[in-house]
Amino acid sequence: MMVIAKFEGRWVHVVRFMREVSFSTETGWFMVCFDFEKVYRKRDHFKWVPATTRFECVREFVGE
Repeated sequence: MMVIAKFEGRWVHVVRFMREVSFSTETGWFMVCFDFEKVYRKRDHFKWVPATTRFECVREFVGE
């Protein structure tokens, strides 16, 4: 099962939540993947967004 969300008009995979990250003093961050359909994802397909981000829609996705 994975959590997907609509962010900036695209469906993304919410990969993880981290309370603290090394690049910011703010707390609460989500790591999202923009190309979760691809088998071999690259580093540039991932992005950290603040937990205060408002997603347009959030769903649980159960794959085969």
